[in-house]
Amino acid sequence: MARESTCRFAILGMLCREPMNGYGLRSAIERSVGHFWQESYGNLYPTLDRMAEERLVELDPEEPSQGGRVRKVYRVTTAGRAALAEWLRRPTLPHVERNELLLKLFFGAQVGSEDSLAHVERSRAEAEGLLATLRLIDEDVRQSRRNDPELAYQHLSIRAGLLGLEAHLRWCDEAHEALQRLTGSTKKRGSR
Repeated sequence: MARESTCRFAILGMLCREPMNGYGLRSAIERSVGHFWQESYGNLYPTLDRMAEERLVELDPEEPSQGGRVRKVYRVTTAGRAALAEWLRRPTLPHVERNELLLKLFFGAQVGSEDSLAHVERSRAEAEGLLATLRLIDEDVRQSRRNDPELAYQHLSIRAGLLGLEAHLRWCDEAHEALQRLTGSTKKRGSR
């Protein structure tokens, strides 16, 4: 069975919160679910057009923007809300992660431990930055949306991101130690 594009459901979920244009949707996705879900403009706009044809979303009356161009603001329709609710009730499909770092480490013996060590160090630095950003998002969401009934649901995904990044940092430390030992043993063997 082919996987259905979930871009449409990310869009519907965001539009259930408030009407938005494409740029606003992309920004809202980045600010709220960006740590586990991303959409490109190249995918977002064609999906919005298809959803409008399917009457899952509709355009608000056209609003001129500051530059005089017309802004296309989308809102979810009753059919769109029903499609989102039906999708939310379906069981999730198994997910296999595509992780380039792990793939490179798996085959790392082909180039040696120094290159693998550099990959792990970069990944750790990146994860530290993401963790700091996600902690700020978590604090902001909990403060600004304190009385929002959706907060408990949204916090579950934020919490998964926080715990996942913390686990990744612990793994990076373990991988760093293991690769350092390999680097030491390789240098000893090469110096004989």
